Amino acid sequence: MTEAVTLKNVNVSFDGKWVLRNLTFSVESGEFLGIIGPNGSGKTTLMRVLLSMLKPQEGSVDIVNASGLGYVPQSRHIDPETPLSARNFVSLGLPHKFRPWQTRKDRLIVEEAMELTNSSNYADKPIGKLSGGQRQRLFLAQALVKNPQILLLDEPTSNLDPGAQETIASVVDQIRRERGITVLFVSHDVNLISRYADKILYMTQDSYAIGAVDEIMQSSVLSNLYGMPVEVVHAGSNLLVSFANTKETAASICVHSAAE
Repeated sequence: MTEAVTLKNVNVSFDGKWVLRNLTFSVESGEFLGIIGPNGSGKTTLMRVLLSMLKPQEGSVDIVNASGLGYVPQSRHIDPETPLSARNFVSLGLPHKFRPWQTRKDRLIVEEAMELTNSSNYADKPIGKLSGGQRQRLFLAQALVKNPQILLLDEPTSNLDPGAQETIASVVDQIRRERGITVLFVSHDVNLISRYADKILYMTQDSYAIGAVDEIMQSSVLSNLYGMPVEVVHAGSNLLVSFANTKETAASICVHSAAE
């Protein structure tokens, strides 16, 4: 398979403090990469680099068909009185969103995106009256109208209830499989991500790790990395992670020191 995203020795610092240090990894076309780590570990900075919103001081970023990127942000508060309909909100993702009219093709693209995200049943409702989970489906649909080859999601399930989180991750994975889209999905919840990701990238302020889910989701590996007891429980086809002294969840293998 071809590599859709490749980073080599990427370095980013703010005020003399490294946020990304010698970050090197690749994602193959059609692959689902889960990105996890504590707050301040550089996950959002990585998203900004991939979106060309931030240029690294050092290193290279190679994205196949960079114009075909779709982006889904974190769940956001929307004024309950916002009158914009769900359908019109999704249409804002069209390349020519400021055109004063929509063609039949435009409408079909929007409808297809809403069907893919299971949001068609509230297409005419004001977005201010929708739940957080429903709005996140609209953000996803808005990204899909651009027909992206690569989908970047920056904690799209944050502030959502567990059911809505599972729905968003499941819909993303289904679309990925149907369209062959490459997915980079940032999350704090390794239990959720491990059910869908092909690989996991774990980031900290001074190291990073990447590997296949079945390789890294081991009690010994996680306990060694975190310096505390971590238990990985196999529950059917799911992997559950329990941390003894913290609410953080994460995973890694082949840990790379920032000094490497």
